[in-house]
Amino acid sequence: MSVEDRELRADARRNRQRLLEAAQTLFRERGLEVGVAEIAEAAGVGRGTLFRNFASKEDLIEAVVAKRMYDAAAYGEQLLHAEDPGEALFDFMAQMVGRQQLDRALFEAIDETWLSKEVIRPAHAAVFGILEQLTTRAQAAGAIRDDVSAVDVMMMFKGACLAATTYGREEPGAIERYLDLIRASFRPVAGGPPLRGRSPTLGDLGGGRSD
Repeated sequence: MSVEDRELRADARRNRQRLLEAAQTLFRERGLEVGVAEIAEAAGVGRGTLFRNFASKEDLIEAVVAKRMYDAAAYGEQLLHAEDPGEALFDFMAQMVGRQQLDRALFEAIDETWLSKEVIRPAHAAVFGILEQLTTRAQAAGAIRDDVSAVDVMMMFKGACLAATTYGREEPGAIERYLDLIRASFRPVAGGPPLRGRSPTLGDLGGGRSD
C-alpha cells in the first residue's frame, strides 16, 4: 500500500470516528430525530462523506447504539472480577440506568424493532451475556434469590430506565428509589413464598435464544 493510500484510509477512519462522536453527542442530547445534515455539520464533514460511511441514517444509528452497548458490556466485564458479586450486579444496573438518563438514543433503541437489527443484535447479546454472568455470580454468593433469571433482572432494569426517563428530571432521587426497590425485591428471604410462574428466557422475548 502506498503512502497516499495509507493517508486516505487514515483520513477515512478519522471522518468515520468524527461522525460517530458527533452523532452520539446529538442523539444523547436530543434523541434520534436529529437530521443527518446537523450531524455532518457537527462532525465537520459534508453529507457525501456521511453517506459514504453510512448508507443511511438508520445505519448510523445502529453503529452508535452498538458501540454504546459494547462499551456497557466492557464495563460489566470488569465487574466480573469484583470482590462483592451482589454489589457488582447492582453497580452494573445503576451504571446502565445512568446511561439511559444521559443517552436517550440508547433507550429509544432498546425496543424489539432495533434489537432485531443485524448490527445491534450481537451487541445486545454481549450485554445480556455479561448480565447473565453477573446474575449467576450474585446468586452463587447468596446475594440475590435463586428463582430469578437474567431476563427477570433485565426486565426490572428496563422498568428503572423508564422511571429514569419519566421522572428523573423532576425528581433525580426517584432513580435511586427504584433501584433500591429492585435490590430489595431480589434479596433472599428465608421461608418466603417462591415466585409464581417460570423464569423467562431471552428466547421468550424473541432474542434468538431458548435456554
